[in-house]
Amino acid sequence: MKQKAILLAAVLLVITPVYSVAADNGLSSAKIQHLQRSAKLGYGPAQYELGLAYAAGDGVPQNLQLAAFWWQKAAENLNAAAQLQLGTAYAHGWGVAQNMDQAIYWWQKAAQDGDHAVAEQARLLLNQAT
Repeated sequence: MKQKAILLAAVLLVITPVYSVAADNGLSSAKIQHLQRSAKLGYGPAQYELGLAYAAGDGVPQNLQLAAFWWQKAAENLNAAAQLQLGTAYAHGWGVAQNMDQAIYWWQKAAQDGDHAVAEQARLLLNQAT
């Protein structure tokens, strides 16, 4: 059953970019700089998007540790999409030590804090993981 959750999480990570600018045809240097400044100032959506950019290697070198770092910051700022992505990172060990307890924790937070689409994805992952 946990294998299904991990597989589903992998699929969702690919299709999820909820509110993502990283889905563009490539982030410009200026856009990356703007995201970095905004993320460092604590703006959750920029932290999430910067994490997506690092995960995809879009406009920056791919770095899963930095992706997880920025998703963690955004998740702590109650960004539900980041909570979902961070949970997925924990489920797979992408940029963080693999930890299903942490994955479930962040998916539960996303289910509570997210809009309908994010909350539904989180609930699907939780149902598969437990």
